[in-house]
Amino acid sequence: MRVIQSVRSAVYPAAWWALLLLSTARGENPPTPSSPSNPPSTAAVRVSPTSDDPESALGRALDLERKRDWASAIRLYEEALDHWPGRVDFSHRLRLCETHLKIARRYQDQSFRDILLRLPRERALLLYDELLERIDGHYVDNVSFEPMVRRGLDNLEVALRDPNFLRLNAATADPEQVAGLRRSLRSRRERLAVVDRTAARAEVEAVCELSRQGLNLNSAGVVLEFIFGACEVLDTYTMYLTPDKLDDIFALIDGNFVGLGVELKGDPEGLRLVGVIRGGPASEGGLKVNDRIIAVEAKPLKGLSLDDAANRLQGEEGTSVEITLKSADGSIRTVRLPRRHVEVESVAQAKIVDKASGVGYIHLTTFQKTSTDELDRAIRKLEHEGMRYLVLDLRGNPGGLLNVAVEIADRFVDRGIIVSTRGRAPGQTQVYRAKPDMPYSMPMSVLIDHDSASASEILAGALKDLNRALVIGDRSYGKGSVQSIYELRSIRAGLKLTTAQFYSPTSRPYSEQGVSPDVQVRAVAKPVRTADNDEPERAFEFGDTSKDPVLMMALERARRQFASSR
Repeated sequence: MRVIQSVRSAVYPAAWWALLLLSTARGENPPTPSSPSNPPSTAAVRVSPTSDDPESALGRALDLERKRDWASAIRLYEEALDHWPGRVDFSHRLRLCETHLKIARRYQDQSFRDILLRLPRERALLLYDELLERIDGHYVDNVSFEPMVRRGLDNLEVALRDPNFLRLNAATADPEQVAGLRRSLRSRRERLAVVDRTAARAEVEAVCELSRQGLNLNSAGVVLEFIFGACEVLDTYTMYLTPDKLDDIFALIDGNFVGLGVELKGDPEGLRLVGVIRGGPASEGGLKVNDRIIAVEAKPLKGLSLDDAANRLQGEEGTSVEITLKSADGSIRTVRLPRRHVEVESVAQAKIVDKASGVGYIHLTTFQKTSTDELDRAIRKLEHEGMRYLVLDLRGNPGGLLNVAVEIADRFVDRGIIVSTRGRAPGQTQVYRAKPDMPYSMPMSVLIDHDSASASEILAGALKDLNRALVIGDRSYGKGSVQSIYELRSIRAGLKLTTAQFYSPTSRPYSEQGVSPDVQVRAVAKPVRTADNDEPERAFEFGDTSKDPVLMMALERARRQFASSR
């Protein structure tokens, strides 16, 4: 059984979708935690509530629900709750939309449809047994099974309103039969009493039989709603991994993907490029950030969701795809790109930014298997070029592997605790200490922002608490838990399970607190939004010495330190 510990944040920038896209070579897109799943595309819908009229906001949200535009409805309910936090109906509708969106996403996953939905009842129940066993033995806290079963009942009741769920699991059911089963599920929920794993299994088996009798419902579809429900009720980061999603996670960790080498966001015209990976097919084909992909194989993408549009780009290694691009200046061109392996580098930039003072700059974007070696090579290169002071940029870095964060921290410190973890299962409570040797002793600054999460916080927090680096920027995200990724025995699938919490060298929890900088500099995004993009953008690129205010502050502090030492 393969187990990998990860401390990747669950709040991902656009790159998360892109990495999953790059890693998929099956011609079908995986579900993602940050992308809308239903047409019409919602990436540029502005849904702010009317500040003095909650009923108007509710009406517009309900209209979005009727259109099955779950992502936009969720954003509206979230913003409405900021204005009117006491509205219980908003909270209820928000959770309902979130459940609908999760169901829609898993039914877009080809491995979910082709492998998991085809499981016979007994094998699906064995999968449920194994999942509960793993949660019971390894989750960070003691668990109660009744909330997990209750969430499963809720999921199934909502799924019975979903056209795709009914089409694939109960194609011949009539509306009255569906309504009857929903009433039966609500009745079971009201009298639910589950005290242990055996009772949880018995309840799910009983619901399978009830669903078969009342609707001839596919048992695998029933059990899977309980499987996903068990994970969803635990915390934001725990999740069941379909076969494709498990492969995607391992590809993320390895930094090796099949695809075009682009990072994407939804756009009213199709897809917008927010990143082009160096050395990939897109880079070699001349694609640029802010180019828009408006057609694939001459078929327009306008009106498609992010998932559906991105799906058009995917395919087997060795094949090619024709895409139509609209550049920022409005010009349109067509290119054909091959799909092939793309090595994603975690060191995005490594350069001297002040020759006179010998200040080097490295932007580390993730913590994958190759990150330590990449960082070593970058530092050696910059030292050869005269670096005497290092600025290590962790802004936008959502995390990655725990052991890699520890390895990198150990490059810069020679004593003290780097991080400690605490969990219930054997091996989850650990204290990671620095080794006596320290390869890199140059003075340094670390740059962070609110998107610096998990492994980034381990590294920044250790260097701050051990007085090794000056931390500059904005408070980090505050994700303080460790996820272990388990391959399951009963079927080729996986479980990403929260198994520990991690703490700073001074035993301070990172969860909800993050890392506070020594010098706060907030890089404010452009307030102006265009008609085709509702998200503010940075007015600069990371590493721009003339416009990046956080880097400019680091340079000022480095120069000041060298001036005082003369």
